[in-house]
Amino acid sequence: MKIGLLGLGTIGSGIYEHLLKRDDIQVVRILELLRHPGLEHLETSDFNEILNDPQIDTVIELIGGMEPAHTFTVQALKAGKNVVSANKLMLSHHMEEILTLARKMGVHYRYDASVGGSIPFLYNLMRHRSADRLTAISGIVNGTTNLILDIMQREGRGFEDVLAEAQLQGYAEANPAADIDGIDAQCKISIASAVAYQRYVRPEAVDTEGIRHITAGDIIHFKRLDRVCRLIARSTLNPNGTISAYVEPTLVASDATEAAVHLNNNTISVTGEYFGVHTFQGQGAGKDPTAFAVELGLRDILDGVSPRLNPIPQGYAEVDNGEAIHPYYLRTSATPGIPARALDGAYITDPISVREMHDLAKRLRAADPGLFFAGIQD
Repeated sequence: MKIGLLGLGTIGSGIYEHLLKRDDIQVVRILELLRHPGLEHLETSDFNEILNDPQIDTVIELIGGMEPAHTFTVQALKAGKNVVSANKLMLSHHMEEILTLARKMGVHYRYDASVGGSIPFLYNLMRHRSADRLTAISGIVNGTTNLILDIMQREGRGFEDVLAEAQLQGYAEANPAADIDGIDAQCKISIASAVAYQRYVRPEAVDTEGIRHITAGDIIHFKRLDRVCRLIARSTLNPNGTISAYVEPTLVASDATEAAVHLNNNTISVTGEYFGVHTFQGQGAGKDPTAFAVELGLRDILDGVSPRLNPIPQGYAEVDNGEAIHPYYLRTSATPGIPARALDGAYITDPISVREMHDLAKRLRAADPGLFFAGIQD
């Protein structure tokens, strides 16, 4: 297998180092603007040199973001090259186009690394889907936010302090918005839901709340409630055929599985009618875990794993978060305007739908920009 590698950042350098140890996969060209000593003979700033190289049969896309990742992916597929990617942002917005094009061209598009890092979640989700009717996905899918929440609650430190340390150590980006505002998790649950329910889920339809506004005072409340806060992504197949899909801080019981997931680890559960609940747990982010997932995708292509293991969803799901109902912790200086029990500067609401809570928070933020809320899990 001859590889054209797009990007030599943290993950790109990881997969390059991994592939140097193999004799059946060779990186022959690297798209990279910066030059790296000793790799000048492989590097190029012109994607066409990869696209038009007949010996390159597979492209690894690790440049991230929407563009030029989307354009390069489409061009590579049209040129009859396999593509392996960890790009959840681009894929979640262009999933129908990309999967359909890959099938049409008879090539592989492997995106196992886009959800769960080193956890073999999407691959097993595809296999589970082939033998059962899946009804729910739930879990911690963003390692950065889990790291921040875990340290805040175990060490009693403030959000800004922990975020700055995570950035210094390379766990959080200089601009952490995609993580702390829940966008990364939103893209991941969109992709996983499309695989599970075989209908595409538009990311913008997923109600999403991050952890940007959490405070040390909130942590004190959580401990009094004997709860642990985690950022949870969840989707459910509703009885009426619609799908509930959302991302929000969630208070789980102190003995819940999610409460025991520390630092940058992930845990993801899938529910099926026959097998019940299966849970996958492990490293959700980072150089080596993600490189491992990319390498698994390459290995599957070499082994001839059928692209039909990943069936193409049919149409788009109707997302209805009015079907998902639970109480909330709400900390705001504004008047909630809904049935709720006062809690020393915060509130515990009566059960309310996800859609109503997210809409309420948007309205209340006009008066209280620092508002924070978290779902309370049964």
